[in-house]
Amino acid sequence: MRDTRAVVTGFLNEVRSGRNPDAASDYLAAKVLAHQLVAESPYTLERSPADYAAHVREFLRDYGAFELRVDELLVDGDKAYARWTQIGRNLAGSGEPVRQIGSACYRVEEGRIVEYWIQSS
Repeated sequence: MRDTRAVVTGFLNEVRSGRNPDAASDYLAAKVLAHQLVAESPYTLERSPADYAAHVREFLRDYGAFELRVDELLVDGDKAYARWTQIGRNLAGSGEPVRQIGSACYRVEEGRIVEYWIQSS
């Protein structure tokens, strides 16, 4: 079974990066709790590998092939904290470059991500 570092690194490099969204089922449990913030209001939604892959495809549609640079990865037991910079182009609007900085804490169980807490700006 893959350890927490291998699961999260693989997920970020393969799925979240947009390189292979369909590999989401290799890294995500069938049901993942996604804790997110919108305008400082926290909420939780359930994600499946299929809808996470669709979410990444939306990024690709709106920003084209983007670069996801993992700036920091800290692992402690079943949790991993990752901070990244995502660089793309606003294809749905101005065409201008877009840079987003984000971070998430992922919880891994039995070789799959089962929960995460995400912040982005």
